[in-house]
Amino acid sequence: METVVKTVRQHSLAVNNIKELKEITTAYTRVKNYVYSRYSGINSLLLLKNHRVTIRDEWIKSEFAKRWKLPARYWKTALDEAISNIKTEWTNTKRRVKLAVINNVNLSEDERKFVLYILKADSILYAILHNEEFSLPNKLQRLVIRKQYLYSLIKRYIRKYKGEIPYSYKTESFMIDNDMYDYKLIDNKLKMYIQGLKFGQRVEIELKDKNTHKGNLRILIKGNFIEIHKAKYIKVKEKLNVQAKTIGLDKGYRCLLATSENKFYGERLNDFLSKETERLNRINAERNKFWALMKKYEKEGNIKRAENIKKFNLGRIKYNRNKSKFDTQVKSYINREINRFITEDKPTEVVLEDLGFVSWNNKFPSNIKRKLSRWIKGYIKERLSYKCNLNNIEQCIVNAAYTSRVCHKCGSFGVRDNEVFTCTHCGRMDADYNASKNIEMRKYDRSICLYTPYRKVKEILEKRCSA
Repeated sequence: METVVKTVRQHSLAVNNIKELKEITTAYTRVKNYVYSRYSGINSLLLLKNHRVTIRDEWIKSEFAKRWKLPARYWKTALDEAISNIKTEWTNTKRRVKLAVINNVNLSEDERKFVLYILKADSILYAILHNEEFSLPNKLQRLVIRKQYLYSLIKRYIRKYKGEIPYSYKTESFMIDNDMYDYKLIDNKLKMYIQGLKFGQRVEIELKDKNTHKGNLRILIKGNFIEIHKAKYIKVKEKLNVQAKTIGLDKGYRCLLATSENKFYGERLNDFLSKETERLNRINAERNKFWALMKKYEKEGNIKRAENIKKFNLGRIKYNRNKSKFDTQVKSYINREINRFITEDKPTEVVLEDLGFVSWNNKFPSNIKRKLSRWIKGYIKERLSYKCNLNNIEQCIVNAAYTSRVCHKCGSFGVRDNEVFTCTHCGRMDADYNASKNIEMRKYDRSICLYTPYRKVKEILEKRCSA
């Protein structure tokens, strides 16, 4: 039976010794940030494969680990987590480079094969990035390529797509393994005991429920409370129906989902985003006034007034609480609408655009950018994927190029103006519905595959239109 991963949350009552947990969190984050800064670059590419030998054991041998002033289990867990994130960053970088290579019309087929092979061979990639000598495998030696040009291209692409060092700017969470905590039921109250900073001492936490977990847990600190996250494997549900049903989906702005059957889900998402944007703009404008006033008082030497403004007008507790309340409402709404789509339409397969590395900011007008620049787009993608996996619904990812700019009826190029798509032959229609129909049809288009360059896609569509 197939399974999917689900995050189960557990909440605590107010923790008496929250200060010690915050100290652990701060030190834990410090270890992660050091690992990010030290091992995210190209010089450490070969150290990542077996980091417990190349990094962890070296820290112990040289006594470097003592600088963290953390129990060994904490800094080792922080090291493992940071290295895992660095590996993920490298995977994403290589995927971006791969896509750029496939879309590069100036490369021959042999040159594409060469670069794609190099991306899988870390030792050769490392040598190229460091201008070192290396020997090519026999199958690469037979390829007709421009070696020096490709070496420079690889280095240029890596610099372009490597991204920033993934620092942790918020000290709010840490990981613990199975031996770093235990549960005890005392006076019908479940208490959790987490390893503290001192040997043999543990921090007591009273929980709101009586659920116990095993394995790795993530501890999040929220004020004087903690939230426990546990990844659990949930069995995939049986197929909802035996009759195959494929539906194209467009993840739009006006609504959460537009289907190729001309149905719309999550039409209140825009209202949520607009109201929150207006609220934040209003509050931030007021905070900016107080911030300027505080700076003025500091400049004049009136430290007491400046401190009062910082304490009573620029606090983050209420600000973060309201923001968290909004995030929770939107998450609940998104999940409810995705569930409604699955229940009502009963698809066995959904066809989606490949928007993994495409900025939604380019898809919408400028007044919408800040509404979609937060976590919304990533959360929609993650929840849709999770819900499909949980309900045994297949997902087909297709090329996103020009799906919102051509008419699904006649194939002509048209104009999309927010909610309306206008075709000179077929007239006006809903833009999201038109895009969802094109996405569904793209699944059966043998001429346009997932990695077909967008210029080539445009050329194919223009030829069809003229024919």
